[in-house]
Amino acid sequence: MNASVPVVLAAALLGAAIATMPADAAPRKKNTRALAAVPPAASAAQPPADRFLACDVRVRDYLREGGAAIRVTKIEVDDARLQLNIHHEYGEAGKSSRKYLRGDNEEEMRKNLRGILDEFAAAAKAAAAGRAWYVIAARKVMPELRDNSGDTTSPWTAIVLADFDGKCRPITFYQTVERNKLDPELSKKLDE
Repeated sequence: MNASVPVVLAAALLGAAIATMPADAAPRKKNTRALAAVPPAASAAQPPADRFLACDVRVRDYLREGGAAIRVTKIEVDDARLQLNIHHEYGEAGKSSRKYLRGDNEEEMRKNLRGILDEFAAAAKAAAAGRAWYVIAARKVMPELRDNSGDTTSPWTAIVLADFDGKCRPITFYQTVERNKLDPELSKKLDE
């Protein structure tokens, strides 16, 4: 009787080991097949990052008739007047137009205010990280600026674009850009 206990115990352990072997072997084979299906070069080969990040298409579309795209270096937020002061590589672009609070009651206006301030903070953060551009473009390629408000004697207009978490967002528009007030080097870039 004492001799049969070790034999039964050994048979049970051997049976358990055999029962678990096919279950473990199947997933290993699937994983190795899945890894073999993806070539190592495909996982490592990614397109190079565009210098305009998520704004790559919009910037190039605006520049099709000439103009310049320069990096915004700093955005100052005036939270009392709800406007921005844009600085770029060649100096200051100037203040943006003011945002107006919308809403039927104070709570709706407060909600709108929070949204504006969040957008301004994200724009300032994008500029500090090098993800914002001041684009001077020909007026004829910017249909959103074709309204007849303001001075339209200059053929140049501008937009500030920023990459917010992989999405290109317009920050502010400038109805007119006076070429004679630009830095001479920047003015020369408009003709390139």
